[in-house]
Amino acid sequence: METRNRNYILLRYALVIVGVLVFSVAIVKKAADTCIIHADKWNEKAARMLSVTHEVMPERGDILAQNGEVMATNMTYYRALIDFGVPKFKSREFNDSLKTLCKLLGKYFPERTPAAYEKAMRTAFLRKKRYFVLVREITGRDYELLKTFPFLRHSTQYSGFHIDPEREKIVKREKPYGTMASRAIGGLDETFHGNSGLEKALDSLLYGIPGKTVKKQIPSGMVDWVAEPPRRGLDVKTTIDVDIQDITEQALLQTIEETQPEFAVAIVMEVATGDIKAMSNLSRLPGGEYVETVNNAVQGYEPGSVVKPLSMMIALDDGVIRPHDVVNGHDGVFRYPAGMKVRPITDTHGRASMTATEAMKYSSNIGLSEIILRGYERNPDEFVQRIYKSGFMEPFDLCIPGAARPTIRHLKSTVQDRINLTRMSYGYTTKIPPIYTLALYNTIANDGQFVKPRLVKELIRDGVTDTVFDISYIRKQACKPETARALRNMLYAVVNDDDGTGRRARSKKVTIAGKTGTVRTIGSDGKYETRYRITFCGFFPYENPQYSCIVLLGKPNLPGMPSAGYYCGGVLKKIAETLYSMGRLDVPMDIPSDSTSVRSPAILKGDIAETRQVLQHLGVRGDVTQCRDMEVYCDSMPDVCGMGARDALYILEREGLNVNIQGRGKVVEQSIPSGKVIQPGTTVILKLK
Repeated sequence: METRNRNYILLRYALVIVGVLVFSVAIVKKAADTCIIHADKWNEKAARMLSVTHEVMPERGDILAQNGEVMATNMTYYRALIDFGVPKFKSREFNDSLKTLCKLLGKYFPERTPAAYEKAMRTAFLRKKRYFVLVREITGRDYELLKTFPFLRHSTQYSGFHIDPEREKIVKREKPYGTMASRAIGGLDETFHGNSGLEKALDSLLYGIPGKTVKKQIPSGMVDWVAEPPRRGLDVKTTIDVDIQDITEQALLQTIEETQPEFAVAIVMEVATGDIKAMSNLSRLPGGEYVETVNNAVQGYEPGSVVKPLSMMIALDDGVIRPHDVVNGHDGVFRYPAGMKVRPITDTHGRASMTATEAMKYSSNIGLSEIILRGYERNPDEFVQRIYKSGFMEPFDLCIPGAARPTIRHLKSTVQDRINLTRMSYGYTTKIPPIYTLALYNTIANDGQFVKPRLVKELIRDGVTDTVFDISYIRKQACKPETARALRNMLYAVVNDDDGTGRRARSKKVTIAGKTGTVRTIGSDGKYETRYRITFCGFFPYENPQYSCIVLLGKPNLPGMPSAGYYCGGVLKKIAETLYSMGRLDVPMDIPSDSTSVRSPAILKGDIAETRQVLQHLGVRGDVTQCRDMEVYCDSMPDVCGMGARDALYILEREGLNVNIQGRGKVVEQSIPSGKVIQPGTTVILKLK
């Protein structure tokens, strides 16, 4: 029995020893595989596990006006922090300066009242708080200002005052001109990618190329380095003229106040280049406020009579009609086809007959129908094909997401499509975006040259022009020059003859040519409503067209049929007359123009748009781009007596002077008298009390 037990115990020991040996061999084999045979593979895997790669967001490019003024840019903000736990913190100086410091903080950074600042800072001081947020969002300039405040002017090791540029920086997209042209410019989503307008259309160019930061573990800890630095996005220079944009928005807003439409559109284009100088889209919110929400300038609408020049252009170009040829007016009621029970074509003022020019001047539906039937009744689709041939249906590629193209369907040689042809001739049964209608009038003003509308002018990389978008043409000659001249004369008569439908857009300062359009809106049930959409499109000055312009009001809150000439034409008239008063038009002025460029008032805070409006009202051509900051330029000593230390220091240092401040309060004495010639580098002593 004892021998049996001993043998059993020995067997167990043997099994254990064999197991240990097998396990040891496995470990040795694995170690050899890892450290020798496949060492490179496992080292690479370990490096990956011990390192972390982060994407570094690039700096987004700016969107600029045609003169280089910034319309959308990045602004970097920081958190101003105080570490009350720094070993050399000057407690006595902190307590002595706290009340003065809090007064300055409350004045220049009114996130809190001076009392609230004092309470929060005393509490943080007693608790030796290591991460006290003094001001949440400051610019680099604000940080430099804070470093001049009592106590904060001490170095970080004594005051704990600092910012963490990497951990705490906040980047925001800012529009220095506020809502000006905001729909055309567009916006960003939470990932800093564009979600509308140019920001979206050119996002791949504006966003830039992300970089990479690798964080890798080394024996002494973690280390960061930039494996691939980010590359800044391209700057986009648009064709927008901030002066014309502001004039357009102000004129449109004045009309909106009176008419209260559901939406309003105004576009100004330069005739020779196709450059869009202004584009305003305003829609009414449920609360009654008007903001830029939908870019109605590129959405399709039934245009009404404003598109009659297209029909007339084709008919004149094809020799179907001449300006003085007479057409049947049917005394204001035209049934087509004769003998069929269809809704007749009617004119507000019936005439037995009229010339082609008069048909345009009176905006005669019957006249245009007769002209188009004369040339295309047998083959209605020939008229549609001529529209396509003119280039009117081609895409403009404006870099505006969701932009629509005209909808004009082909016609067959049937009775119904012949009826549709008559309706099409005066702007029904089609959908045309306002920008396309404007391009048509621009073509007429440009002797038949169909220049392509342009919103983006240049791409700029690192301050140097990278790509230029040259002037281009949809058709070098969309119609004969003589056809364009005949149409200009017709559109002149619409506005400037006493019996023209657009006579209420007439100006005594600038000769305007154009056409009205009034059309009933279509409801959700597909039927025409009793509400209207009114339009005026034209160009000025008639003698030498420089600008074309379209104004559209959707469902204005006015009784009866509102006057497109008065309301929409009135907006165009205000734009033209303001440009005239500023000397921006190549026409003789009634009085000599003040050619002196006057600087805008130097103001610290203000509304740029309102400043521009005042200058325009006064007829002064001034540069208001400096309204954001106070600029002082002189070669003699300024008078800073009575100013606070901050303002005096700012002015004098801008002149290149060294400043020695003695005392507190306001400046009561300056060592260099005002008016004395100064040299950069001179030291001036200011006594404050």
